[in-house]
Amino acid sequence: MGVLQRFERRLEGMVGLAFARVFKGKVHPAEIAHALQREADEQRSVLGGGRVLAPNVFVVTLGPTDHDNLAEWSEQLAAELADMVREHIEGEGYQTFGDVEVRLERDEELRTGVFEVASHVGDDGHRGAPAAVPPPPPGVPPLPPLRGGAPVAAPPPVVRHPAAQVTHLLVVDGPGTKHVLEQGSNVLGRGTEADIRLPDTGVSRKHADVQLDGDQIAVQDLGSTNGTLVNGRRVGFQELFDGDVIRVGHSVLVYRQDGA
Repeated sequence: MGVLQRFERRLEGMVGLAFARVFKGKVHPAEIAHALQREADEQRSVLGGGRVLAPNVFVVTLGPTDHDNLAEWSEQLAAELADMVREHIEGEGYQTFGDVEVRLERDEELRTGVFEVASHVGDDGHRGAPAAVPPPPPGVPPLPPLRGGAPVAAPPPVVRHPAAQVTHLLVVDGPGTKHVLEQGSNVLGRGTEADIRLPDTGVSRKHADVQLDGDQIAVQDLGSTNGTLVNGRRVGFQELFDGDVIRVGHSVLVYRQDGA
């Protein structure tokens, strides 16, 4: 049984018979769990010696309705989510600087069914005895040991290489179809005039325009019926960064930079 499946079993035991009624039309904790796993994977960093460092502090921001809906189980849910993320991090072989922590916070501006996830590396002070390490190069501060006492090697000298050619992609979640973005306008829509056609009844004929100008990229809603969301927030015009998730209608697309 996988990490997410174990979490869902514990969740069912926590909520009991109210399971379906409580989360209908609202943020489901299993959605949060999946997003936290993805956040840990996307925000990991490769350190010296092949070690991989993952964030250990995760903040989940919910709108008032969803925050109130989960209030009865907030402490237990946060603990269960933290256990789930810790299991995932350990299973992937990542390391952290401190204990994994998940916080549920409230944002009055978020609408029901939408949430945001952020993370950072936080040091809670629970470390093993430091081991002797060579002094870092002049001007480079030493890094603290990873959890469990394993030292982090001093970073190697920076070697600058010519900038790699970056390909900008939109990847359709599910089938994994990749669309290479062209300089200028890239219209998403259901109609034949769209550059990237999405056979989705929730998508307008011309729904949104992903605009690429050099290496700067942004998405603009084109007055669509159902709106355009970036990372769960409805937008009119929004700059994009690698890993941002765009939702149009029932379709989900992930912006990726290949070769960055």
